[in-house]
Amino acid sequence: MVMGQLSIWSSGGGEWVNCPPDEITWLDRGLLSGNQDLTLHRAPRCAGLRHVHHRWELFSRDTTHRVYLATYPDAAPHDAEPPHDAEDVQRVARRILPVAPAHYETLPVELEEGAWLVSIGRWVLPLRLDVPARRAEPAARPGDRQPATQDGKVLANGSPTGHGSPPREDAVAHVRGYFERNATARMAMAYYYQEFILGLAAPQAVPMMDVVIALDLSGEGAVSDYKKLLQGFIWKERGHSRDLAEFLLSNGLLTQADLDLARKLAIDHQRSGQSEMAKQRLQYRPKK
Repeated sequence: MVMGQLSIWSSGGGEWVNCPPDEITWLDRGLLSGNQDLTLHRAPRCAGLRHVHHRWELFSRDTTHRVYLATYPDAAPHDAEPPHDAEDVQRVARRILPVAPAHYETLPVELEEGAWLVSIGRWVLPLRLDVPARRAEPAARPGDRQPATQDGKVLANGSPTGHGSPPREDAVAHVRGYFERNATARMAMAYYYQEFILGLAAPQAVPMMDVVIALDLSGEGAVSDYKKLLQGFIWKERGHSRDLAEFLLSNGLLTQADLDLARKLAIDHQRSGQSEMAKQRLQYRPKK
């Protein structure tokens, strides 16, 4: 496994500084603003960069600011500083880490090789990830065993299962518009992905039937239908069910506020007896 070198731009020193892989580089008040901006947090209540599982990732524990990540079109020379403009970075950001719930962190974003700009508040920090060239792997001989994917599956032609095309260019706007028009769908997905929103370790989705009963949805397939519809808004092909939570949270399409609304509705339904009525309705099966 080839480890890349992540560097950040030091405005004070006017040079690139390497991030140590064995410790977290905190994007705190001191690093971003020289302790001038008191709205920024100190470690460990801010965003950070860390090297885990053979990769560099950006994460956030910031309970006040979103964290925006944008590519820098042309890799900056080692002795040159990329431009600083927070509004531009936020406008063209490829990934957005939402405000983190208290005492938790958002889903991290894996950094790919190249030049990046991170914006927090009105500050911008340039990053650069350099990955050494890999050695050429020997060609597989006929009959060699195909490598397994993360799911342990191999297609007949050796192609990995899972990921296909990247998200559509208008995916974020499309989903945001849909959620604005359909508050029930937004709350249903927030309730379904609540462990992800809360940043729990090894999060799991809430059973679909529990979501349907808690929010008194139309039927067993309601959550599944929402998931399929959202995947259609985001990707050009099927098979992205596992990617959906990360896309919705990292782009700020599901937030703690959405989860709070969903939980409040679930509590109201429980107190009024509506949840119990939903259980009876969903368990009813007409006689043949």
